[in-house]
Amino acid sequence: MKRLFLGVFGGFCVVLVFIGVINFYHIDAIYTMQREVAKSDHLAQVLQQHKEQFRSFAQHHPQFDYVATDLEHQLALNKRFWTKTLKESMTNNASLRANDLSAFNEGVDVSSFSQLLKLEQQLLQKVSRIGFKDEGLIGEMRDLAHQMENDFPQYNEQLLSLRRHEKDFLMRVDPTYSDRFKEEMMLWKKHTHLPDALDHYAVYFDSLSTDYLKLLHPGKSGFYNHWLDHFEALQDSVRKQRSGLLKASLNASSNAENTILLLNGLMVCFAIGCTIFFTRKFSRQVKNLQRTMANYIATNYQFHQDTLLRIPRNDFGKITLHFLKLTRKIRSDMQLLEDRVERRTKSLQFKNHQLELQHLEMMESLRYAQDLQQSLLVSRAKLLRSFQEAWIYYKPKNMVGGDFYWMKEVNENEENILYFALADCTGHGVPGALLSVMGMNALDELIGSGIREPALLLDALRSLVSRRLNTQEDKRYDGMDLALFAWNRRQNTITFAGAQLPLWIIREGELVEVVGQRMPIGYTYFEVSSFEQYEIQLYSKDRLFLFSDGMVDQFGGIKSKKMGRKFLREWFIKNANEPTGILYSKLIQQFENWKGNTEQTDDCTFILLEPGIATQSFISAAISVHSTTSVLSNRKEKAVVSMGVSNK
Repeated sequence: MKRLFLGVFGGFCVVLVFIGVINFYHIDAIYTMQREVAKSDHLAQVLQQHKEQFRSFAQHHPQFDYVATDLEHQLALNKRFWTKTLKESMTNNASLRANDLSAFNEGVDVSSFSQLLKLEQQLLQKVSRIGFKDEGLIGEMRDLAHQMENDFPQYNEQLLSLRRHEKDFLMRVDPTYSDRFKEEMMLWKKHTHLPDALDHYAVYFDSLSTDYLKLLHPGKSGFYNHWLDHFEALQDSVRKQRSGLLKASLNASSNAENTILLLNGLMVCFAIGCTIFFTRKFSRQVKNLQRTMANYIATNYQFHQDTLLRIPRNDFGKITLHFLKLTRKIRSDMQLLEDRVERRTKSLQFKNHQLELQHLEMMESLRYAQDLQQSLLVSRAKLLRSFQEAWIYYKPKNMVGGDFYWMKEVNENEENILYFALADCTGHGVPGALLSVMGMNALDELIGSGIREPALLLDALRSLVSRRLNTQEDKRYDGMDLALFAWNRRQNTITFAGAQLPLWIIREGELVEVVGQRMPIGYTYFEVSSFEQYEIQLYSKDRLFLFSDGMVDQFGGIKSKKMGRKFLREWFIKNANEPTGILYSKLIQQFENWKGNTEQTDDCTFILLEPGIATQSFISAAISVHSTTSVLSNRKEKAVVSMGVSNK
């Protein structure tokens, strides 16, 4: 088997080497011709670029002045170009003869290079003599014209007419305008004695018209067209050379293609013969191997003596033995893996069951904590016993939250005072709920200790919270924002103190805002002072609005930004005349529409209360508003009253 393979492989290598030599011969010939074509293309490109440079002399152009100012340099550059091009052309012709390609093309006639050099040298000299604006004959005429305009201003109109004929002649290269120039000069001389400068101007124009017509005459007599005919004849010879080389390259490519097709056909026939031979030889052994494998699988991967005897004593037989051993090893490993997977599946099922039980216990605990937190909050029924109307929107971000509202009624000294607070604790979820419970208990404790003023209650609450949450070693910035008011029912006044939360009063289509101080309840890194309180006289049908930051910090709307207090304030001014229940429903709808499908940002709570106070006298109300405005105006950094008029 090995000898057979080596013999076939050796023959195949010999055929490949032979094909490689033939291909190399043809590829080298094609490469040589393509290289000569590339040289011819380069020569044609260089000549075309040079031709484009001289095309600017086909009409009057600023290039005339550039040549006139640097004539010697331009002549030297032109001579250098044609010397280099002549050398390149002679090299190309020599290369054609060296590669036995002169039979396809005789090359470019190098004698035309010297003739074109002579014509271009003369062309540059004529261009330099004519000039464009500041140089040559035109420059001299322009200087004389300016001189006559300054010395003889009475002739400006006639001089302008002469210059117009001059421009027309230069633009159109038409002798008619030259004749008109001369006729006008003759007519001018009959009526007036002309200055000497004008005679010089006429002489320059005669020279200019003669040289200009010789250079740019449209017919074959024009010097530029004469040069162009010689140049295009040179380009035609280069194109003929390239065309001959391309034909030779195509012939070589065609011969190479035919040869390669023939060799490839022989190679394919050789490969097909070898394939048929080896296929028939190997197919018999593969069929024997398949029968052996089928018997091996039918016996549940067990060896038998007759199975081993049927295995051929060659490379296929060795592969078969290795395969039999591998299948038995795979079968053993698969059994081990199945046992291991079964054990781990049972373990995962047990752990998953434990996790489900823990999750159920945790959810049950959270639901119980939610019920406990709800029971600690003031019920709406209790609020309605103290207020004419009370509407509460309480929606934690999680099952339990850090917002809470609290109420306490105190009867002392024939005074009935109702304390109400809304707080927003740090965080949300379980941590916020723990702080809320601590806050409600702390307020009950402080009221029980005899503290009655809202400002003093906030000072004491801040000290109590800081003392319970912080130690000498560990300072925590946890706490709460809180709005608190005390309603004196006999005097119909409320006393408000706020820690970063405001109190809004909706009054007769207007909005009165009492802003809390920028100090939290809890430890903070900046210096704090005592809280201050503000007494406000209540009017009939006044409504009180308290809200946590979760409402104004909610992202949503078209631009997915925060709602903000400005938007909420404008909304209240617009809807201030609505009844309390309708106002509450619209506010919920506005908040839900703003939030849309956006995730809730924080715990959200807002409360709308209507005390239902009897109508006060005009004098008492006026004094109350004046007093409140005076207090709030003296401390703008502590509280602000903003008024807005509704649409109605």
